[in-house]
Amino acid sequence: MNRKKTIYNLANFLSISRMLMAGPLVYCFENFSTNPYYIKLSILIIIYIVISDILDGYFARISSCVTDFGKIIDPLADKSCFLVVLIFLIDKDYMIFSSFNLFLFFYVMLFIRDMILVTISLFNIINKNHVPQANLAGKLFIFFSSIMIILFIYEINTTIAYVFYVLSMIMMISSTFTYFRELKKVRSL
Repeated sequence: MNRKKTIYNLANFLSISRMLMAGPLVYCFENFSTNPYYIKLSILIIIYIVISDILDGYFARISSCVTDFGKIIDPLADKSCFLVVLIFLIDKDYMIFSSFNLFLFFYVMLFIRDMILVTISLFNIINKNHVPQANLAGKLFIFFSSIMIILFIYEINTTIAYVFYVLSMIMMISSTFTYFRELKKVRSL
């Protein structure tokens, strides 16, 4: 099959469009205080991001268009949107114990985790020609983190937001170990 045909499909288009939503999302966040319209627009963008994240994998599977490019661009799109929102929250200074920025800690942990996983994955792709797929713990991490972020950004319920913060950290750690187990299996092949 022609490689162009496998890369140019609806699933990959959704992933790329999700990545491009990071810019408008930042603009909305920056203008919350001046115009309530941007709050509504940011909610619509977040809904699009979440729905496109669900649908891209679904469309790739039902159309038999799961590609290595898609396996790489999907998490990259997730991370670009996710990091934009985290940076916004770091700037808002959610502090506990008067000097500990929750989202700076979250960002640093996520950055370290992702750099380790990307390095190992690239090594694995080069040496084993295997692109790892997302795991359930990773999807739950994104799901819990998305709820946590929405609760904090829109200041809905900070108590529940903190619960989702803890759940997100647990799933971040769990998904990392799950990913390492998968890589260990592939390396032993």
